[in-house]
Amino acid sequence: METIIRNTDILNTGVFVINNDRKDFHPFNHYNSLFLTQERNSSLKNEILRIINEATSVLKICSFIITDKEIFNAILNKAKESQIAVFVLTQLDQDKLKNDLSLIDFITEEEIKENPAQIHIKFIRKLYDNGIHVRASLSAHSKFIVSDRTNGFITSANFTTPSLTFNTESGVYLDENSSKQLDRLFDVIFLQGTTFKQFLGTRKKGKMLVVQTEATINSDLLPVPSQSKLRYTCESYENNLLNEIIKVIDEASDYIYLSAYSVVGLNSLPNLIQSLKSAIGRNVPVSLFCRGMNYRNDHLSGVSELVEIGCKVYADVYNHSKGVINEKTGLIFTANIDGNHGLTNGFEVGYILNENQRIEFLDFHKKLIETSFYVYDSKPTRNELFQTYIAYEMIKGLNAPVFPQNLILSFNKTLNLNLEELKSNIIFYGKSKDSEFLVMGNSYLKCRIKENVIQIIESVKPRFDLEKYVLKFFELKISDNQ
Repeated sequence: METIIRNTDILNTGVFVINNDRKDFHPFNHYNSLFLTQERNSSLKNEILRIINEATSVLKICSFIITDKEIFNAILNKAKESQIAVFVLTQLDQDKLKNDLSLIDFITEEEIKENPAQIHIKFIRKLYDNGIHVRASLSAHSKFIVSDRTNGFITSANFTTPSLTFNTESGVYLDENSSKQLDRLFDVIFLQGTTFKQFLGTRKKGKMLVVQTEATINSDLLPVPSQSKLRYTCESYENNLLNEIIKVIDEASDYIYLSAYSVVGLNSLPNLIQSLKSAIGRNVPVSLFCRGMNYRNDHLSGVSELVEIGCKVYADVYNHSKGVINEKTGLIFTANIDGNHGLTNGFEVGYILNENQRIEFLDFHKKLIETSFYVYDSKPTRNELFQTYIAYEMIKGLNAPVFPQNLILSFNKTLNLNLEELKSNIIFYGKSKDSEFLVMGNSYLKCRIKENVIQIIESVKPRFDLEKYVLKFFELKISDNQ
């Protein structure tokens, strides 16, 4: 039996493709109340450093991960050179730190390349050793700073070099009352919601022993949403952040703009999906801006579900900013559109924007969409995908392997290869130190490649240590060995 897949074939799955109608990108440097990270725009990092340097009595910092050396040194020097009390709240989930790729739901691919787990542990240990009050939980994904108890700042950015150099990120100041409530929330989590409160160094490089304890939060101490514009998720105790996102969608009459890094786990967010369906049903246009991750099946699946209900989806290569805006109100937050982490569990924060912030956040979203590198296409050709990936690889500076344009894929009939999966999915070429693979959806096939022939050896379990590239071709002829 012989099957032929051509580059002109229509994919049976939607993907992000190049947006041919996009406008030229220029940094958005004209905002007064919205601080950004973009290519050639470092206003967000500059503001974070300014807050750290200008604190006069107490400094409280929450970040999922800390690997940026300049931010780390600013925190360390602030504690060394002043009498200011410095507190750092972060995460130390062993399951996330033992394998960098397990962090993909929480940090970007650029951050993963930094060896973040080891750098994070090293920095946290050094902060602790220098008298900074450091505690960690299993699920702190929030990113914010409170200086002197009344100056609060929320951002989408992790305190990493990619997030503060070229990822698309955003941040805003809170009003004084909401800042006080954020300060209170920090204290409750720091004192009652952290499981790692003591850190013990070892002689092994990059290793740190931690003392883990049980964490029980008195929910009566948590901020009351009606008392400020702060919104948050706190494990199973409170998820008023999700409720506020839904409220913004439900109250929209003219438009809805959403932004997120990823869109996953929507089966756990039925109320959010129903809210979006209702908005579209009353003719409110919904536009989503996210990161165009064609290499994440869960993200493509989530985006596809939103497109099916009527959302328009745009993306770029670097987005990590999150928020929702309608014609009356806006909300910036640290969570992704993720039913697995953040909106229903974990620790995330958000803030209802004032009118000036809303106007600038709205303009930010409009410009992101106008200049978006990608648009989601439900029925693209393979060649459109290939051209998109060629552009993506150029942007990322990837040296992708080149194969003959006409390929033959050969396999033993006993392997029971799923031909429909081959025809309907993006086919990736993956390599480890000593082996080569084809990856389609959840299928991983170890292979041997010689000239234009790909010989499938065996089906293997999913691997998380592979360099992956889209397999590009004019024609892929598939035949089983009799």
